[in-house]
Amino acid sequence: MAALVLHLASAIIRWIGAGHPPVFGTFEATLAASWFLMLFVALSFGSAHRQFRLLVLMAVPIALLLLAYGVAFFDTSRIPLTISERSLWVEFHALFSWLAFAPFTLATCLSGFYLWSTRSRGAAAPAPAHADTVDELAFRYITLGFVSHSIMFALGSYYSSILFGTWWRWDPAFSLSLIAWLLVGLYIHLRLFYQWNGKRAARLFLAIFALIGFSYWGLIYLPAGRTFHVFDLDLKAL
Repeated sequence: MAALVLHLASAIIRWIGAGHPPVFGTFEATLAASWFLMLFVALSFGSAHRQFRLLVLMAVPIALLLLAYGVAFFDTSRIPLTISERSLWVEFHALFSWLAFAPFTLATCLSGFYLWSTRSRGAAAPAPAHADTVDELAFRYITLGFVSHSIMFALGSYYSSILFGTWWRWDPAFSLSLIAWLLVGLYIHLRLFYQWNGKRAARLFLAIFALIGFSYWGLIYLPAGRTFHVFDLDLKAL
């Protein structure tokens, strides 16, 4: 909790110095993503119960790796905003993107742990009691992430209509976000109506998160000019 408060303080200091929330450029993205990830861990203390220690042990290394990635490979200087980026719509769009990323990441950790904890059991063997709890907790996070992702996508589409006069653009960020939204919706549909749970559900979401992860962190590696969702001026080292 102390680290979470200090992390927030550093983000606020940067916010004041830059004049905008820390959501532009990969370094600021890693700063925001790691904070929201740990915030969701802290908020899970009551609902996760015995799995809370598991969440901490899995999420803290990911948060540290995200911060190290941002510091090591990307410029940490404050990036000025263009006129089109100076909007509350953009800031709320970014807010809900991290409100989706954090629970999706925790669900991925739990799905991986579920597969690991049941790896030596046959298909007909019942899963351990704690594994069933992990599976259900992962589904709750995925549902929460899906709601946030839906709001994020709607806000981005609305702001696109303001900027470009159209709700849809064939931008990789738009396309990947839509595909991810449809796949997560399919996952939820399969769980609710076709009893897809356990190993099948865990494997499916791990595959889906690979696409989600690329939509958050892989756009920077696309050829220049392919998307307007990249805000870095240059890579420090690659």
